[in-house]
Amino acid sequence: MEAANLFELFRMFRGDKTGVSRTRQRFWIFYAGPENYLNEYGERDFLGEMLWSCEPETRAGDLALLYRKSINHLSTGTLMRKFSMTREAAEDVKRREIGKDISAVWKVTSGNLGPFSPWPASCCVRQLRRLDPPLKFDELKKVRALWGWDGFRSNLRASGRGALEIPPYAWEVLKGIIETKYGFTMGEER
Repeated sequence: MEAANLFELFRMFRGDKTGVSRTRQRFWIFYAGPENYLNEYGERDFLGEMLWSCEPETRAGDLALLYRKSINHLSTGTLMRKFSMTREAAEDVKRREIGKDISAVWKVTSGNLGPFSPWPASCCVRQLRRLDPPLKFDELKKVRALWGWDGFRSNLRASGRGALEIPPYAWEVLKGIIETKYGFTMGEER
């Protein structure tokens, strides 16, 4: 069964009501390890709707930034073996220092789908915009306005959770940085 059909089946079974209003939109950091964002060609494209781990409070209409975890500990040879990359692709990935960055803005298209997924909480997402080049975490460390956010001070670690909620004030800072650096209004679709 195709992934899109599975998403619809999840929604029907759960009775997911994506049009239900609620008090406020939330903002999240969703995580990707190298196994999620690398493939034999180098970087994976996140096109179309897909299933992703989230938090039980995640709702349709929320926005998420995709944080790619570091691959500094992986050698070119390891990338070649683990992801069936050519030497050229692996060297390119290492040269571009992929990882420890925010590479995309996603829109959550379903609420938590519950126990019918590989994670304790999962939802459907769709990429709104790829950030190219990615926004490096080291670049964000220089932004004093983010220093008050506990999640930022803990290096964006979610401590056993599937996602990290971004407080509204930190979202406004991140949104401003992204809109200025990448020249688009947050929420514009590709």
